[in-house]
Amino acid sequence: MRPDNPVPSTHTGYALFDANHVLVDSNPQIFGSRRLDRGEMQPTDAIAAVAEALSRLKSFDGRPIEPGNAFVESAAARWTQIDDAPVEAETLDGRWKLLTAHPRPDGGMALVSVDITEMKRAQIAHQENAEIFRCITDSHPLPVWVVDAGSGQILYESLDASNLLGRKWTPNEPQFLTDHFVNSGEFDEISSLASNSEIVRDHEIQLRNTSGSAVWCSTNCRRGVYGGRPSLIIGVLDITERKQREDLFGFLIKHHPLPVWMNDASSGELIYQSNAAERLLGWSKKAQRETVRLGDYFVDPEKHREINRELMQKGVVENCEVLLKRPDGQEFWATGNLRIVEFQGRRVVLAGIADVTKQKKRDGEVAAAREMLADAVESLSEGFALYDEDHRLVMCNSLYRELNHPVRDLVEPGVEWDELLRESAKRGVFRNAVGREDEWLDERIQSRIEFHSHFEVPLSDGRWHSVSIHPTDLGGFVVTRADISERKKAEAFERDATTLLQKVLDACPSPIRMTTFEGETLYRNPATRDLYADRPRITDHYVDPDYSAMLERTLVEKGRIDDFRVQQYDTENKAFWASISARLIDFQGRQVIVSNTTDITDMITAQQETRKANERLIDAIESLAEGFALYDRNDCLVLANSRYRQMHAISADVLIPGVNWFDFLRVTAERNQFPVPPDKIDDWLAERARDRREFRQQEFRHTDGRWFFVSNCPTREGGFVVTRVDITERKRAEEAAKEADELVRKVLEACPVNIQMTRAHDGKLLYRSPATVELLGDVTSAVDYYVDPSERRRYVERLLATGLVDDFETQLKRKDGGTCWCSISSRLIDYHGEKVIVSHAYDLTDRIDMQQELERQRETLHQNEKMSALGGLLAGVAHELNNPLSVVLGLSSLLKETAADAKVVERADKISKAAERCARIVKTFLAMARQQPTRTSNVAIDDIISEAVEVASYSIRSSDIGLSVHLEPGLPLIWADPDQLGQVLINLLVNAEQALHGWEARRTITVSTRLHPTTGNIVVSVADTGPGIPKEIRPRIFEPFFTTKEIGAGTGIGLSFCHRIVQSHGGTIEVESPEGGGSTFILSLPASDRLDEGTETAEDELPNSTGIACLVVDDEEEVGELVAEVLRRDGFNVTIAKSGEEALLHLKNRTFAVILSDLKMPDMDGRGLFNQIAKLHPAELDRLAFLTGDTISPDAQMFLRAAKRPYLEKPIKPNELRSFVSNLVNNNA
Repeated sequence: MRPDNPVPSTHTGYALFDANHVLVDSNPQIFGSRRLDRGEMQPTDAIAAVAEALSRLKSFDGRPIEPGNAFVESAAARWTQIDDAPVEAETLDGRWKLLTAHPRPDGGMALVSVDITEMKRAQIAHQENAEIFRCITDSHPLPVWVVDAGSGQILYESLDASNLLGRKWTPNEPQFLTDHFVNSGEFDEISSLASNSEIVRDHEIQLRNTSGSAVWCSTNCRRGVYGGRPSLIIGVLDITERKQREDLFGFLIKHHPLPVWMNDASSGELIYQSNAAERLLGWSKKAQRETVRLGDYFVDPEKHREINRELMQKGVVENCEVLLKRPDGQEFWATGNLRIVEFQGRRVVLAGIADVTKQKKRDGEVAAAREMLADAVESLSEGFALYDEDHRLVMCNSLYRELNHPVRDLVEPGVEWDELLRESAKRGVFRNAVGREDEWLDERIQSRIEFHSHFEVPLSDGRWHSVSIHPTDLGGFVVTRADISERKKAEAFERDATTLLQKVLDACPSPIRMTTFEGETLYRNPATRDLYADRPRITDHYVDPDYSAMLERTLVEKGRIDDFRVQQYDTENKAFWASISARLIDFQGRQVIVSNTTDITDMITAQQETRKANERLIDAIESLAEGFALYDRNDCLVLANSRYRQMHAISADVLIPGVNWFDFLRVTAERNQFPVPPDKIDDWLAERARDRREFRQQEFRHTDGRWFFVSNCPTREGGFVVTRVDITERKRAEEAAKEADELVRKVLEACPVNIQMTRAHDGKLLYRSPATVELLGDVTSAVDYYVDPSERRRYVERLLATGLVDDFETQLKRKDGGTCWCSISSRLIDYHGEKVIVSHAYDLTDRIDMQQELERQRETLHQNEKMSALGGLLAGVAHELNNPLSVVLGLSSLLKETAADAKVVERADKISKAAERCARIVKTFLAMARQQPTRTSNVAIDDIISEAVEVASYSIRSSDIGLSVHLEPGLPLIWADPDQLGQVLINLLVNAEQALHGWEARRTITVSTRLHPTTGNIVVSVADTGPGIPKEIRPRIFEPFFTTKEIGAGTGIGLSFCHRIVQSHGGTIEVESPEGGGSTFILSLPASDRLDEGTETAEDELPNSTGIACLVVDDEEEVGELVAEVLRRDGFNVTIAKSGEEALLHLKNRTFAVILSDLKMPDMDGRGLFNQIAKLHPAELDRLAFLTGDTISPDAQMFLRAAKRPYLEKPIKPNELRSFVSNLVNNNA
């Protein structure tokens, strides 16, 4: 039997050794074709076994097999190292093995070989493809080398790399890249870095070319194999100019006493640090060449994430206090300020901190020290714009607008990115777009889809812009745009650096001052002025002036001062506590003082308040009724209240701070505080360890019979809190609660809901509530309830399959002998070993009645929807009739005015009257479609009745029904909406007509009006000689949805609609239907006491229109010609445009006193024309008016309200047109 039960495999070999390295077992795959067992080899140890394996190998760990014991011992030592990496070996027949060593439970080891031939062959094939690398790198725009990983010999060098070094690479002559390193150790450093990571990015080095000049390079490096040799692939970017620029503006910050650094906002990678930051955080020069991230220095990573989230949300974090650690593990407290700014095209964090460890050590209780805030000005070097997922502009900065100045008028929130590019190309902004605007636009849209970075675009004025497009998480994208023309001018770098430094210092929220020893102020930032105001002498800042001299003496002695605490006066002459840090630096040949001041008054106050808060917290814990104990991350007691000690009275002497939780529990178990047998204590403690890991809540019984509820809760520091509550009384109450179960049966007896228990297999009733007997009667078996017994079988089968049934609907027998539909819900339970059904039956009679009523109302609503659709179609047809009606009305009126023949005038008058009748019918159609807004005025009831009769009379007379109208002359006017009242009268006439269909007796409808002698109201009657309305339904005829017609024949909305409209006009509607037949609907409407607006004003006098320029825009040629002819007769100089685009061409060349435009036109409609005139010819906007047949649609109404321009509804009458134009000209004049 093999000790470790190895699994045999044709690809895996093994050899097992005991603790003395004596062979125990092996299989043929480890040594070849035979198996070695104990005693077969002399000596049978690991070295001999390895020698046997080596005899069948060609190479081992990259070396060819050598004869002699020295190679065998070296190979055995390498193979048997358990912690080392696996070894690759090639066999004599060309296969490859992976050799590893593993520990065994008995102290021995196992040597294992795995066949990796296929994987190795794939790797070799991959290496053969490396020649492709040469072709790629030769054409690569950046310098690239492939060098030997050990010696640094150049195995390959790209053309740009040769140009960088200033000499030609000769492959046949050994050349070494290390010869060009300014610092020879940097090659070993990047080689080491490449060993520890997959790729080394942006590592800065210095190379020296053949002319002796040093070149700064940003290096990317990774390991590989080239020509069978371990190699380094190195690509560099020349950053010499950038380094020189950084050295220029880094001087002052480098020597600033406040630790300041800059890191990437996304990755946290360190970009820049001052000397003070290097000393404080322990960042070495080597660390600067590695990827250093600020988060690595936080003791609490969650605190770093919290600060980072706030920084990302607000862009600035002030006075944050954190616990940091240096690379050597030393921890210190720091307070700092951080702000996100744009720098060199990316978001960076400018930060400054102060070491407040001394304060923390003195009081130990300050939660956070608000220290120095190194603020940075928000200075964007690029234009920035954010677009949403619909490619519409959300926001942009002023620089983005400036960079897009040729189309700056379009750069507003909501503009589409594609439209902005299209207009830019149209205006000739981009050089490459001239003459190929559409193709260029497609290329730019593709670049947005693929999110290109740093896409350089030449402008027509000779400048260059760099554009980058980056996706956002919400589906939109960010566009950054920078003018890179000035990048080629070296003198701009110094100016930019000086400006940046000035802004950083001016925007820094910490007061910074540069002074001489004589008290002269060389520089102070705005924060210094805000804190101190203008005082002539430095000593005036101090409450005690002697401290000023003390600070200078200390500074001269030590060269620096950190956290010099003193009381000073602020701008309001109030004393405050200040922390001063200062440095001596050389400036223009003399020593000056650079100092920083932090107001720490709040911090000192917070220390005092925290101390008091801790005292209150300890007092609160002591007063808890529960036992409370706090343990640290090492499970050692920190504190416990007296209640906790009382609960552990037996072991209270052990319960002292520092005792381990498990040691304490062992003592409690050994002292018999818990009922744990002595031989089970270890198992019991193991279970308590689970409580510690899983933070469980449990109940424990003490040996004295008391019960406790114990809860373990974690703390943020890795420790935990234990709370104990005495639940002895609760346990006793639970026992008492069991006695109350008897009450359940009494509750069920009193429950008004019917509940029953039946045996599942035969339906025998085990229990039924009184409510069940009341509904279903007194039977012995549940089977007797069912009208159809097969329904119970189906119901029980379903219940047995699922264990529950909800809403099973079936018919049951009622107690009174009738039947009812019921919904049964039930659950299957075990009761005394039997399957028992607990069920409830709900009587569905009321619900079914309600559903039937809802179905009837649903059908009624469906009919109403069809009527609404028909009304919409009717309104659309009416709108389309307005244009031809305008032509007929207009030309007939002109014909009357111009014809000399009396016959022609008479015929023209008939045409005009017929067209006006059509117009009235169209207006009525719109009213019937319920699309006219409410417009009240003084109207004559006779006119409303005449129009209603005109619409309904044809259908009435074609049905062989007599219609008579009797109107009393001289009736007062009424204040009403004529359209709405017309709908009421048409509805009543149609109802009367339908009531007479199929009526065999006399069929007549009579409409009459009269003045009520008492109230003075106008009374309108609509009577028919039909069958009348039954007395029992007469009170309900005005209810919504009530109808006596068959389903589909009426909606039940008509009379309800009439009733609502009449009431809204202050009137009443009643019905009379005598026994002998016939129905009369009587409307009573109050007479008007109002005056129409404008009734007293006379029409505007038509101005002298001779030669006035007028532009008419209408896609209907006949309508445009009609308007033009009417206006030309009055002396206007009329120009006709058949589209909005043609109108804009006319406006481009001349101005017009009057512009009349149709609202609905293809391509550019009236709305579009309005917008273009407002944009291109704003002075013409006050001369614009609209002629339209659509004032009903919500879009048209919304536009006309927003545009605030006058409009004339079609069909157009010449007199109305002349008056409309007269008003427009007079207003403009």
